[in-house]
Amino acid sequence: MKTLHRPDAERIHRTDVWKSSAYSFVPYQTNFGEMCGLADDLVAPAKGFAMHPHRDMEISTIIVRGAQRHRDTTGATRVLGPNEVQTMSAGDGIAHSEENASETEPFRSFQLWVYPKANGGPPRHETFRYDPEAKRNRFLLALSPDRREGSALIGQDAFVSVATIEAQAASTYAMRAKHNGAYVHCIEGEVSIAGHRLGPGDAIGLWETDSFDVLAAQRAELLVVEVSMQRGVRP
Repeated sequence: MKTLHRPDAERIHRTDVWKSSAYSFVPYQTNFGEMCGLADDLVAPAKGFAMHPHRDMEISTIIVRGAQRHRDTTGATRVLGPNEVQTMSAGDGIAHSEENASETEPFRSFQLWVYPKANGGPPRHETFRYDPEAKRNRFLLALSPDRREGSALIGQDAFVSVATIEAQAASTYAMRAKHNGAYVHCIEGEVSIAGHRLGPGDAIGLWETDSFDVLAAQRAELLVVEVSMQRGVRP
C-alpha cells in the first residue's frame, strides 16, 4: 500500500470578503490520479460564484450545510441542500453560477473536479439524494460511471462515496476497481486510517491496495473519491 497524508495545514487556505476556501488540489496543476481539484468552500449569505464557463471536466458538488442555488446555460435552475450531491459533465461547454440560496445563513460545500473519460459531448448534470441514515457506519455510493446502486452518473471510471462513522465504530472500504486509489477527506470528527489520525480538514490518499480500514475516535463525516491512478500523484 502507498499513501499520501495531507494534513489540513497543507491545503491552500484563502479568505476574501464573501468566502473562505481551502484547496486540496488545484485543477490542471495538481492531482491524485484522475482527480485534479477539491475545494472546501464556506460562502456568505446571498453571495456566490457568478456565471463562469467550463469544458471537458467532471465537476461535482457535495453540500455539507446550507443551500446552494445552481443555474446554467442548459436552462436549469435548482437549489441543492444537505444530503445531496450534484454531478455535472461540462462536455463541449457549459457556463454555470453557484450562489448561496439563503439571505441569512452561510453554506458549505465541496467541489470536486475529475478529468473526463472522453472529451466533448453535450453538457449534462444530475443529482443524487440520500437519507443520512443510509451512510451511517458505511460508505454510501453517490456517483459512479454506471449509476450502480442508485448512484448518479459521472463521466469517468470514478466512484464518490460519503460516510458517517460513529465514535468507536469501524468500517472497511473496498476498492471498486482494480488499480484505483482512494482519497479520503475528513470533513468533521476524527478517524484513524493506515496508521494516520485524521481530524477536520485532514486527508489521506491510498493506492496499490484492495481495501483499507477506518476506525473513528469521534463521530466523523467522510468524503471518499476513488479514481484511476494512471496519471500518478502531483500533490
